[in-house]
Amino acid sequence: MATEFYKLQAALTGAFENNGYQRVLTPAFELAHIFERGLSATEASRLLRFVDPQNGEVLALRSDITPQIARLMAGPMADVDVPVRLCYFGRVFRMREHLEFQRRELAQAGVELIGPANAEADAELIRVCSDSLNAADVTNCRVSLGHVGILHSVLDGLEITAAQAQELRALLLKKDRAGVAGLAQKLAISDERSEALAALCGLYGHADEILPRAEKLFENIPEAASGLSRLKAILDALRGHPSFEQIIVDLGEMQGFGYYTGFVFHVYVTGIGHAVASGGRYDTLIAKYGRDIPAAGFAIDEEGLTEAQHREQ
Repeated sequence: MATEFYKLQAALTGAFENNGYQRVLTPAFELAHIFERGLSATEASRLLRFVDPQNGEVLALRSDITPQIARLMAGPMADVDVPVRLCYFGRVFRMREHLEFQRRELAQAGVELIGPANAEADAELIRVCSDSLNAADVTNCRVSLGHVGILHSVLDGLEITAAQAQELRALLLKKDRAGVAGLAQKLAISDERSEALAALCGLYGHADEILPRAEKLFENIPEAASGLSRLKAILDALRGHPSFEQIIVDLGEMQGFGYYTGFVFHVYVTGIGHAVASGGRYDTLIAKYGRDIPAAGFAIDEEGLTEAQHREQ
């Protein structure tokens, strides 16, 4: 099993390097506040913390490598000109939300593209992810593409609490249209916004069908229209690449870390009950560490990918 795992890493390394990404190393644990600065309160609560017996400082095992890359770009690599293309391999550690069927330790491989903020950069990441999975002989994939700005724009301006917004997101994640409509009515959300929220539960499928419907639905919400335009630009940039045929648009896509600001994507493989890769744009994260530059990236679940390899073989 270990031999297969290292062969997988070699295949991913080759794909990353062939696309111009340079490998970096980050520590397995750091001061807890380093991670807390880049994560939402919910994500920070899942950090595995411990106290340094030498000085009493609170340390944490890394739950996500992207904040470490952000700190690296704002600190030791602050003088490096962008664009910068970095890749990494490492294990992340998270407190489990449920005792069953959830790993505390995950092996990840990923890339970060720092500097470019256009749709071509977003498309590049999807292409690199697709090339990496192909290098690992995993081809039976489906790419779910969304944009967090669309939901944010629908929620923006609503007089609801953070807890109520989180409840709406949970219902959207389950695609519970009736639940979303019922909660929107309970919260006295306007008919236009209620319709938009409920519609997000069903806005997934082929881009040629979903995007025209969404444009009509969100025509009076400019920020949502901007997100849709970005998705169209990403799709245009991907035409001709094998990943284009694997894409479905899911405008209700909620999964992922709270630092995402733009497009997000998840890659699913038949027979695997969770995404084997996921990523997106996080233009405000590095600024939290002192350097205001846009970025985007993705991470691959190496153990999930190993399982996918076995299924395809």
